[in-house]
Amino acid sequence: MEDKAKIERCKYSHPHFKNNSIEYHCVVDGWEDDKVRICKKGECESCQKFKSKYIEYPITVHEIVNKPIDTSGLGHEEGSLVAIRPCAKEYNEKTYIGIYIGDLPIQILTSYKESTGQLINSTMNNPAIFVPELKKIIYGCESWWKTIRSVDEFSKISNEDINNTWYVKLLQSMDQPEEE
Repeated sequence: MEDKAKIERCKYSHPHFKNNSIEYHCVVDGWEDDKVRICKKGECESCQKFKSKYIEYPITVHEIVNKPIDTSGLGHEEGSLVAIRPCAKEYNEKTYIGIYIGDLPIQILTSYKESTGQLINSTMNNPAIFVPELKKIIYGCESWWKTIRSVDEFSKISNEDINNTWYVKLLQSMDQPEEE
């Protein structure tokens, strides 16, 4: 981490892209417009208020806190049948039947609270779906999926279904050139 300049590591320094270049905005004195200022690399290197946004060692740890893992998910019931279409090319846009098993950890996150010396571990969870035909778990972040409540609801997840999701529409609209 030491190989990065302070301006890139400081929690008060935020890159702002302007005219194909980066200028750094310093918010050490506050987020109000009149307190935000543009900071230069040399200025940041000598700043006495520098605080790294990363855990930089050595640190003193007085306690390790492991937060419980909540697998409940957002309104989906564990054991529910789902239609799932994995995004990877190897699945050839095929839709499978899966079983939602809950939101499982895909990453461990660690933060450090300098004032108390606490190292805090938590998880980043994602919907986990067991696909019997593949004999593997496919995560929500690597697929399109929907809960099946009746036989009538099981249909292939089509490109049209994907293109009609709000976030795909948003991304597609951002790709469109602006009208003059």
